[in-house]
Amino acid sequence: MEYYSTDNMQPGSMPAEYAWPLGAVEERSSTLRAHAILNRLFQGFPDAFAIRLWNGGILSVGEGAPAFTFCLEQAPLLRDMGLFIDPMRLVEAYIGGEVQILGDFNAAMRLLYHFESLALSLHEKLGMVFRALMLAEQDDDLPAYPENATPPQSTYPATTLNYEAPAGFYRLWLGKHMLHACAYFGDARQDLAQAQHNQLDLVCLKLHLQHGDHLLDIGGWGEFACWAARHYGALVHSLTSSPAQYADAVAEVKRQRLEKQVRITLGDYRELQDIPCYDKVANTAIPSHVGRQHLPAYLAKMYNVLKPGGLLLHHGVTSESPGWQHEISTALINQQVFPDGELATLPQLQQAMQTAKFEILSVEGLRRHQALTLHRWLENLEQHHSQVTALAGERTYRLWRLCMAACAIQFEQGVTGIHQMLVARH
Repeated sequence: MEYYSTDNMQPGSMPAEYAWPLGAVEERSSTLRAHAILNRLFQGFPDAFAIRLWNGGILSVGEGAPAFTFCLEQAPLLRDMGLFIDPMRLVEAYIGGEVQILGDFNAAMRLLYHFESLALSLHEKLGMVFRALMLAEQDDDLPAYPENATPPQSTYPATTLNYEAPAGFYRLWLGKHMLHACAYFGDARQDLAQAQHNQLDLVCLKLHLQHGDHLLDIGGWGEFACWAARHYGALVHSLTSSPAQYADAVAEVKRQRLEKQVRITLGDYRELQDIPCYDKVANTAIPSHVGRQHLPAYLAKMYNVLKPGGLLLHHGVTSESPGWQHEISTALINQQVFPDGELATLPQLQQAMQTAKFEILSVEGLRRHQALTLHRWLENLEQHHSQVTALAGERTYRLWRLCMAACAIQFEQGVTGIHQMLVARH
């Protein structure tokens, strides 16, 4: 890390992009302490990036062109970073606006993993605490912590992803087909619309959908229900627990004039009567993810509503790594994406299917497809930043951006997976 002081420096010798007025560092010695804290916190980080302080000072980390700029908008965050070294504090800071990320957001996400793995000796920790406390004493903008300070309670209310945001919010980034599910890419260059088209057809083909089949579709915005009806002649009952999805799906059915083939209802799958009236069931939407503790009840219900020999196509997000619970991105995802849905492993999912008396016909891993899907969604979200914030606010934008990037990293690294499992009722 490079940082610049006016000590023993001739006028004009400092690079323009790092220049401060002569004497500014002496006047605010907390800036040098900030440099010392940041120098240690980010020592060993493999990528080049820049740090912009709240007072305009810029620090360079690593060699080469910076992939991103980490902007500390408020001095108290740096003190907290030095005192408590908690990666979730960075998460809260970004969501709450104390941090800005300019440039490659995916590259910036690696800061969380670096922070999580940071190991400091007792001597280093004491030095960090001293400098952090001196920041408070020497900067009038920083309220001092008392002795025996403990990590501050988050000033932000507990927040999870808002699946009730307006339909227009989702339309900006989900893509043409409004498919809140894993797309299926022929190759990494294929666009999202075609990959979603591929997935819609793949689900129908795996279910062997025939004209006149009674299909239960769980979750989603109605696009799959309309696709199955229009292209395969299915009679579809689409069930969603989201009022926003319900209203948009009803409108989509009317727009496509499919009222005789598609029925949209607002409710929960647990409210379905135990009557075997469906030939096929599809559950592919990410918000409809079923956590491990709910799998037995969910599968029992699916078994009861399927006709003998009926097929269920289930998308299951799974844990792939033994240490997945301890990842910082896992903590974020458990808190924000699936707060009530602990992930099962693939063997646990298979065992649950067999316990529920389903015969497993095929299993396909879609981990790479899900990572690509998330990257396409993230690109769309970032491209429509102003429209997204107009509809849902800056905080919602940041929360979705952070969670998409965290999920993409987990799928890319194999920490989590997603499996498309086709099973049949005996």
